[in-house]
Amino acid sequence: MEKIIEYFATNPVHLAIALVLAFIILFSFVKKLLKLGLVIIAILIIYIAYLVYTGQEFDPGKFDEVGQKAKEIINESKESIEKTIDKKKKEAVDSVLEGT
Repeated sequence: MEKIIEYFATNPVHLAIALVLAFIILFSFVKKLLKLGLVIIAILIIYIAYLVYTGQEFDPGKFDEVGQKAKEIINESKESIEKTIDKKKKEAVDSVLEGT
């Protein structure tokens, strides 16, 4: 890790290129999230239109239940990711300390 930092500190042109690539990757990720959000909204609108067309009632309570389940799944995933990140950070620090 120190070698990478040293390399970029001595080569500012490569650092600039790496930063541009990182921003491009980040931008594309955010763009995909926005597209996913738009698709979900479109599906929701189509579902509501279907319910209106068939004469069924729109029950927002169903969405609350689904939202609660989604929230639970997201929280579980978040905790799992945080544990994995903490584990990887600890392993990286241990490997750096062993190398010195």
